[in-house]
Amino acid sequence: MKFELTSEEVQTVLAALDNYGDLMETMFQESSDPKDEEEMGSAEWCWQKIYGQSVEQFNNSVADAVGEGEQPDNQPTTPIDPYTLPTWTD
Repeated sequence: MKFELTSEEVQTVLAALDNYGDLMETMFQESSDPKDEEEMGSAEWCWQKIYGQSVEQFNNSVADAVGEGEQPDNQPTTPIDPYTLPTWTD
């Protein structure tokens, strides 16, 4: 399944997961209930997954902006050796 979120929505989800993870950590420290610890770990896992994807998308958009992304189909497929360029004489 694929979700498309704006950067503001991503930041909101990350903040909510961070707050939820902190709450579960506090609850686990008070109760020592393994379910609270599992919920805390799940929140952290989700946070890491979403954060990682947002960083990857940002890096890809920067790479595309500076020309490091996919090359158009009309680019030469063989390397060009600058020392073998033709010379013109009069």
